[in-house]
Amino acid sequence: MREVILANIIKMLKILGVLTAMMVVSLLVYQQMVLLCGLAAGYFMGFAWYGIMLGRLWRSADMTVAQAKSTMAIGLILRLVLLLVVFGMAIQISVEQFVAVVTGFAIVYVLGMVLLIQNNYSRYL
Repeated sequence: MREVILANIIKMLKILGVLTAMMVVSLLVYQQMVLLCGLAAGYFMGFAWYGIMLGRLWRSADMTVAQAKSTMAIGLILRLVLLLVVFGMAIQISVEQFVAVVTGFAIVYVLGMVLLIQNNYSRYL
């Protein structure tokens, strides 16, 4: 499991580096570099969300079904609270920052899930 997670993180960081470079160039062109902070906050929140989810999945493999359900439910609640707090803070700053945070979060989360699905799918072919 560690090898799978490490391989996914390395792929994710490479792809994320390219996407971030493209976004930085576009923000420079439109003179909106202040939105880079919101994008970084979204990245950090996405990595926290993804990391907490993977950690809970990993730990729940050694539990009974009832314990695993309880652990995953608590994890979901904690992740949703994190999401609401960060998004709430971003919307109080400005709508543009909110969009930047949501974009950063969505990129990291969707990219992580796609890589995880791709890795698991390729194992069974």
